[in-house]
Amino acid sequence: MIEYSIASFYDLLLLPFVKLIRYKVLEIAQEYNFKSILDVCCGTGNQLKLLKKHGFNVSGIDISDEMLIISRIGKYKPNCIREDAADMSFNNESFDMAMITFGLHEKNRETAENIIHEMNRVISKNGFIMIIDFNIDENTSIISKSIIRLIERIAGNDHYRHFRKYISFGGLEALLKDMDFKEVNKYFFASNGIVLRLLKNI
Repeated sequence: MIEYSIASFYDLLLLPFVKLIRYKVLEIAQEYNFKSILDVCCGTGNQLKLLKKHGFNVSGIDISDEMLIISRIGKYKPNCIREDAADMSFNNESFDMAMITFGLHEKNRETAENIIHEMNRVISKNGFIMIIDFNIDENTSIISKSIIRLIERIAGNDHYRHFRKYISFGGLEALLKDMDFKEVNKYFFASNGIVLRLLKNI
C-alpha cells in the first residue's frame, strides 16, 4: 500500500514544481470554459480550490483519508469524496473535463490504464482529459531527475517502486500509446521533468 503519512507536507514538498502548473491549469480551464471539472486523485485539493475560487464547478476524488481531510480546509472547499479512481461511481458523461495530477506514476500499469479508461467514461462526448505527471527522458535535466527521485523516495517504498516501473516502461507516452485520444496540447515544466498533456476523446 502506498504510504500517505506525509500528506500534511505533500504540497510544501511539491510547491516549487506545481505552482506554475496550477495556474496553467486555471488558464486552460478559462480558455475552454469547462462547465464541470473532476480532479481524479485530487490529493489535498489545492488545484480544485484555485479553480473554485475562479468560479468553476469542481469535484474531486481520492482514496486517501489523510489527503481528503486537508482538502476540506480553507475558504474555497471543493466537493471531494473518497472513491477508487479505477472504479468510479459517476454516471457516463458527467463532466466536461477530468484531470489527474501526479496520480498515475504511483500505480501499477493495469490500474493506471483503468483510471484513464474511467476518466474517459465520465467525460462528455468530445470532452477533455488533462494528465500531469513526471516525465524523465533525454531532455530532462539532471537536477530535475534528482529532485523527482528524492521526492518519490520520501513518499515511501511502494510509491517509489511503482514510480520506477512507470519510468521503465515508458511513462505516460506508453500508457497513452494505444488509447483513442487526440492530443490538443502539451506543456513541459521543471526542465522537462513534468509534462501536462491536454487530450480530447474522439
